[in-house]
Amino acid sequence: MNRRTDILVGTTMAAVVIGVTLTGTVLRQPWPFSFIAWVMVGIYLAYILVARNTLLLRLLIFALACNVIQIATDWYHAQVVRTLVYDYALFRVLDTPDYIIAGWGFAFLQLGYLVLRLRPRLGLPATTLLVTLVGTAAHSWYEEMAYQAHAWRYVDAQMVGHVSVWVIVSFALIIATICLLLAWLEKRKEWWQWALGGVANGIGIFIYSALAVAVLR
Repeated sequence: MNRRTDILVGTTMAAVVIGVTLTGTVLRQPWPFSFIAWVMVGIYLAYILVARNTLLLRLLIFALACNVIQIATDWYHAQVVRTLVYDYALFRVLDTPDYIIAGWGFAFLQLGYLVLRLRPRLGLPATTLLVTLVGTAAHSWYEEMAYQAHAWRYVDAQMVGHVSVWVIVSFALIIATICLLLAWLEKRKEWWQWALGGVANGIGIFIYSALAVAVLR
């Protein structure tokens, strides 16, 4: 972690918020979700290669490993529970659109870096609370913008705006779990340990969302 990486992560987080907001409020078209997601992944991959930043590489491995289970999670909510509808995708893996695969990649990398940066200063409890609140609010905003842009939507569920309550609760649990997992992974160097942590987080996503949709739908 260094000043240059701080600037990269902070700038890209701000760019995503601005880009997603413009997509939902001005463009009202879904294709920018794919553009934003894959550009972000490309930026981080390029930075990792040029700067030889092994921390961001481990965070990206952690984030992308979540997709193994996330694909099953999307299928469950789209085909079994039938509360999630994806209206747009460049391509799909089962029911998961391309931008969701890429989006988990850069979003969890950003959140993970924020956790690792703040924890030495604030401690784990305060960092977990802060990142969970901010992360849940930001990702719930992305969900609302996705609806406005006709990218995806929720049906047959309790809503806050156009975002389902079960998704908001799931986000909070997922982000809090990421904080705890990264506290355990922080000093570990082996890539497979970070991949294993990502898979564990993906399993958590499935469990949290399945329970939340059953209770809060």
